[in-house]
Amino acid sequence: MALVSPGITRVVFAVDIEGYSSRLNLEQMREQERLDRIVRHAFTNAGTEYFARQDSGDGVLLILQSGIDQAWVLPRLLTGLRDGLEVDNRDRGPTGRIRLRASLGEGTVHVAKTGFASGVVIDVCRFLNSGPLKAALRAAKDRDLVTAVTDHTYQQVVRQRYPGLDPSAFREVLVTMEDKGFSGRAWIDAPVPGPAPAVPEPKAVEGSADFGGEGIERTGKQPATGAERALKAPGAALNTAVRTLEAGYLIHELKQAHPADRTGHQEGESKEHDGRAGDKHHGHHASGHHASGHSGIGTDAGAPTETEEYGTEDEEEFDDESPDEP
Repeated sequence: MALVSPGITRVVFAVDIEGYSSRLNLEQMREQERLDRIVRHAFTNAGTEYFARQDSGDGVLLILQSGIDQAWVLPRLLTGLRDGLEVDNRDRGPTGRIRLRASLGEGTVHVAKTGFASGVVIDVCRFLNSGPLKAALRAAKDRDLVTAVTDHTYQQVVRQRYPGLDPSAFREVLVTMEDKGFSGRAWIDAPVPGPAPAVPEPKAVEGSADFGGEGIERTGKQPATGAERALKAPGAALNTAVRTLEAGYLIHELKQAHPADRTGHQEGESKEHDGRAGDKHHGHHASGHHASGHSGIGTDAGAPTETEEYGTEDEEEFDDESPDEP
């Protein structure tokens, strides 16, 4: 049986230059250098590194280190990309500006022979080259960057309102590519055709620590009365009584316990691990100076340690979707 590379949960990040194919050769070379500087600034701002990188000339696909703190890294990654682009475009005039599309998602990623085997890599690359994202950038005359995130990343990160992320700025779209047999939901941080969807607040965790209190309904309504709760759940009164007895018994036992028994849990404390930087201590990060169509693979916990090169022949979802921009 052939060995299968580890499937590790990672963030996938892709960036593409608008209208790249209309540039002359020397202009393309300069824009590749500018894109590299902007992307490196974004990662510096986020305080993390990438595990693997695959360039396509007009864009780049990056696989982040595993184990990162997404609530910390993702807002700073997007902010760093925006700020780096703004600084690079400063004083260049309308014809010297570069405009970017970005796409972001998280899921299981395998390192494969010619690239990556991963559903989220496909999703991120399809969204990057989708009609709605391209249309959103064309319509956003006052900005040079628009970003799409997968529905999973929107629900788990953006909608949680971590500092630096505003869910009200995102619009939900359905991306369909019949020739690719692809359909998926994405969220774009710029106006797109259609009304903006309502952004619900994160739901509270089910259950209550109050043994005998009324509790709060998880529907946003006023707290239910005791009678209403009893009608909705016939066994609620009995369950409350049992839990009250159990609590009383537990309090009694704690009062009778020996002091040594109550303090033993304080021994053997361990240091808390800071996961913001991911697993970058496992080896060198991937080189960002590869020519178009190659990628550098860094080392990672449970991942291959051998440095390999990957072409883009099997990554058609990344670099074959970009038609000439007007």
